[in-house]
Amino acid sequence: MLRFLKGLFGKDATPTPNPSDTPGHTQNFVNEPIDTSNSSEYFVIMSKLQEAISMRNYANAAMLARENMRQISKFVSNTKREFGSFNISSIPALEEGGTMLALTGDGDGLKEMRQIVSSIPELGPWVSIINQHEEDMQLFVAILKAVEENPLCLQTDIKKIIEKGDGRRIANLIQWLEKAGRITRTIEGRSYSLKTATPMSTLNPLPIRQVKSHRIDKKPVLCSEVDLKSIPYIPLPKAPLRWEEKQVGQKFKAAEAESELFELYDSDCWRLLSVEKLKSDERPDPAFRRIYPIDTGLIMVNDHDNSEHGSAPAAVVRLGRAGNRITDASLNHNIYRIGVNALGQGFIAMSKECIVHAYDDMLKCILETSLSDSPEVRALQRRLEFGDGELKNHLRCVAMAYDNSRYVATGVDEAWCIDMAGRGLWGVKLPTKEGWSRVSAPSNNFGTRSDISRALEIMNLTFPFTPEDVKHSYRKLARQWHPDLNPEKLNAEEQMKAINSATELLTGIDVKAIPHYTGAKFMKEFSHEEFSISGKKITMTIGMQVSEVQAADWIYAVSFSGRTQDIFLSGYSGKIVQVNEEGQPLRAFDIGAVPRQIIDTGDYLYFLTDTRLYVLRNDSLVALMDTPERGEILVAQTGFGLLQSKYFQWFNQDGAHLGTIATKNPIRWIYYTSQGMVVETRQHRAIIGGVNSWWK
Repeated sequence: MLRFLKGLFGKDATPTPNPSDTPGHTQNFVNEPIDTSNSSEYFVIMSKLQEAISMRNYANAAMLARENMRQISKFVSNTKREFGSFNISSIPALEEGGTMLALTGDGDGLKEMRQIVSSIPELGPWVSIINQHEEDMQLFVAILKAVEENPLCLQTDIKKIIEKGDGRRIANLIQWLEKAGRITRTIEGRSYSLKTATPMSTLNPLPIRQVKSHRIDKKPVLCSEVDLKSIPYIPLPKAPLRWEEKQVGQKFKAAEAESELFELYDSDCWRLLSVEKLKSDERPDPAFRRIYPIDTGLIMVNDHDNSEHGSAPAAVVRLGRAGNRITDASLNHNIYRIGVNALGQGFIAMSKECIVHAYDDMLKCILETSLSDSPEVRALQRRLEFGDGELKNHLRCVAMAYDNSRYVATGVDEAWCIDMAGRGLWGVKLPTKEGWSRVSAPSNNFGTRSDISRALEIMNLTFPFTPEDVKHSYRKLARQWHPDLNPEKLNAEEQMKAINSATELLTGIDVKAIPHYTGAKFMKEFSHEEFSISGKKITMTIGMQVSEVQAADWIYAVSFSGRTQDIFLSGYSGKIVQVNEEGQPLRAFDIGAVPRQIIDTGDYLYFLTDTRLYVLRNDSLVALMDTPERGEILVAQTGFGLLQSKYFQWFNQDGAHLGTIATKNPIRWIYYTSQGMVVETRQHRAIIGGVNSWWK
């Protein structure tokens, strides 16, 4: 930078050690925001990619994946510039997008994806994913050939026929081929018979059900912004977004059974009482891959319409505490977001159409309501200027109270609490991410009360009005009167000047900035340097300017307490705010990463991220555990368990480790009976004795 200044001015550029000691004129030399248009476009294309996948337009999705992955390089650069590092844990273009390329046989696209990933060091964790996509493309071809040569073969026989791949992966690829209309499946016992699809045998998409909002409020609940300085702030050891291989260590590498089907670790009391192979009709359906503990047992969810329930968009099974099947249900909607209270009595889900569905623990539907019609969502769309097509990507979380009496939905940085009768109870908004400050181009003009009234008439507005109302009206009128858009209107220029002046009075924004008026802007300063050149002090500031939606701390995790109506809201920043039943913030925790699960039992509070588990009591950290992979917490009355793919650990309530079981194959069910703790994989069941009872 110094060499740049020297070349620009033809003088020696010397850093000024102390601004107050330097004579001469002070000049702001550079204060240009960094262009973030590429990042914005990246998210737009990403949204279109996800929408194409949800609509099963896989050819278009593959095309969008190519377009989106070409934007990744600048996206990585902008992210590093904004946050100092690139710690993004998910890139849909490389994940779902790669699956689309493999499904459509786009080998050139996968080759280009590998080149992009190899050229950017920060994308190292995605190399293995690219390898998987390339293998999947070969498997897609092999599966189709096997089905064509062996019509009506069973899905469970495909692995033997093609002699490669693992059964779980093959089942997932068959599901994609079915959705793409390449093959059809028919239930046959506990498996499916397969055949190649014809245009006549491809099912038409289910019609979208029309569900209205249950809200009785016409106006949105008032969202008060959380003031982190006014509540207790509890910083905790930060959770990394992911572990590097060298950090994982030998302990995590042994997180599955190496020789036996089930192996016990770290306990002198536990013993393996029995291992048996399950009969065909006893085996857990692998389609129910998502397991959620609740107070009365387990809820198992199949969200990929590939279970014995046929062509339903999703299905749910509810098990009792002892693993007994209580009830099951096919759902007439897909599941895009889901909230399950670990100490509750049901679950709540949002479909891709932004319709909320809530169920009790007998899987009876107790609520259906359209979020897109709620007053809070409409206000959020006006504030942040996004359309209905982008809505589902802005609504991140839903959660339901333990007694099913109220629920919370979130949009970007706002959370709204609504009771089951449709009354808005409260709303809160998380503060902007640290380091970002609001900027504007202020106007020096002022108007009298009559001037304001006249401005409202020009803008077709009346009291009361909001900045969003002015913005919406300005854009509508600009399309109607801007001279460049309406050259045939002789008075267009004069009318446009009146509209600009009226907007300036109503918003306080300088008239020169009005043609680009998009609401609030936020700036983050990355560097601030001062130089002395020819007796003049030069101040250089480099920063990034973004829209409000980009500076917002998006809410990515929500959970009600298990015993009260308190709720925990976590922003992407890793700050978790506890709010009471009236919407008043109580305290804030900072773990530096978004938790996947938040469970408050009343005595203990648990935060689980992708890499770490926190156990707290009375604001004190009583236990901290590193986790090698994603997992779920199972809470019982006497302790809790951490369930990962092939690994289950059991702890006392305070986090004292009592024992571990590792399995050769992924764990499907786990529960406690009078015989002991029962662990089931796809084909085997183990009973472990010496485990303290989960229930009092």
